[in-house]
Amino acid sequence: MPKPSKASLQEIPELDVKRAKVLRRGPRPGRTLRLPLRGMRDAAGKTQAEVGAALGSDQAEMSKLERRDDMMLSTLRRYAEALGARCEVSFVFDKTGHRIELGEPDGK
Repeated sequence: MPKPSKASLQEIPELDVKRAKVLRRGPRPGRTLRLPLRGMRDAAGKTQAEVGAALGSDQAEMSKLERRDDMMLSTLRRYAEALGARCEVSFVFDKTGHRIELGEPDGK
């Protein structure tokens, strides 16, 4: 698989790469850490009540949120912020190996 570069992004016709920026070429094999929301919260040393308070909600709602398999991206971003993190969403093109970070919507 070729290493992605700014020049190789031009080979993806679905993307306008005029403002694209290659942040990195992705993690090395075997270095990906995957945790559910609860695991992220535990690792951050926060309780459901603390995260809920930061989101203007309560512990019961955080319990429900952590068990969901689908949620709005804005909710996930706010949850990450409550943990002192930021949420990054990437599109990964298996055919070329390109990993492109999804930015904030225009106008924000």
